[in-house]
Amino acid sequence: TPASIQRPASWLYHLLLRLCSLLALDRIVHNTHMQPLAALGNLCTASLLLTIDLIHSAIRGALLFAVDLIDVATGSGKNTGRKKLGWHEQRYATSPVFSDEGGYEALDSAATLATSTFPIGPEELIAKAKRVLAAEFGTKAGADPAALLSDDFQFVAPIVGPLSRAEFVRAFGSFKLKEAFPDLRDKSWFAVDPLEPNRVWFFSRAEATHTGTLHFGGRAIAATHKVVRSPPQAQSLLFDREGKVYTLTVGYCMDKRIGNTEGLGGVFAYLKAVGQPLPVKEGQRLYTPSVRFEALERLGKCAEALGYDPATRKRL
Repeated sequence: TPASIQRPASWLYHLLLRLCSLLALDRIVHNTHMQPLAALGNLCTASLLLTIDLIHSAIRGALLFAVDLIDVATGSGKNTGRKKLGWHEQRYATSPVFSDEGGYEALDSAATLATSTFPIGPEELIAKAKRVLAAEFGTKAGADPAALLSDDFQFVAPIVGPLSRAEFVRAFGSFKLKEAFPDLRDKSWFAVDPLEPNRVWFFSRAEATHTGTLHFGGRAIAATHKVVRSPPQAQSLLFDREGKVYTLTVGYCMDKRIGNTEGLGGVFAYLKAVGQPLPVKEGQRLYTPSVRFEALERLGKCAEALGYDPATRKRL
């Protein structure tokens, strides 16, 4: 069969191949991992994104410097954004004990907890945690926050906090979650941390229907009858020797794919699911990549399109 039939316009193919060879680019034609057009596109867009980031960083840096000067002059800005108060250091720890399970060196939880010097045992500690939750951290009618939360209490969420006991009780009590979501079920399960024996972890996959009024930031959000399905969240209560909670951590998403809150936890999850998210990127979804990160991703894709593994810098 004539070559012209086997490969239409073969003369053009050979001409292009020759040009690539002259330019030392013939590997682009022969290497199936090569995508020169995609590489060029990723390189151009990464350059644009880095330019945006550079301009943004310069403007942001100048304005933040002005903010810092005002804070120094006026004493403003305490426990906000970039100037959060320090949180409590770890107070108790155990010596880890390991066991060989199928060739894997696993932590022996029971043996590790047996080395604990914390005066309250795991079962009693979990019971205390459940009482604190049942009392809604002291905000439930008839409950006393001071009887459950220590004087040096801190609330620490991924974005919000640390908040003092007074700040937390005032804020959490104002949400009236049980009134807004009467069928709220946390679906929590509990465990004492074997390496930090005064901490009770509780993991939840909360669901609720918005049939009441949700209060937030001075707003009254009327019932939407939407269902809130939170992702699995890791939360914890840390107790002092007197059995009071000195730290509460909530809202740490474990799998952003689950639920309808785009990975948000805590109260942010409820606001997102009912269609009233906070008008900031932290209130929209768990993770919003920066322009710089996207640019770096595209540079990695550029390397892949040229036939290189960006992780190893070797040819694909």
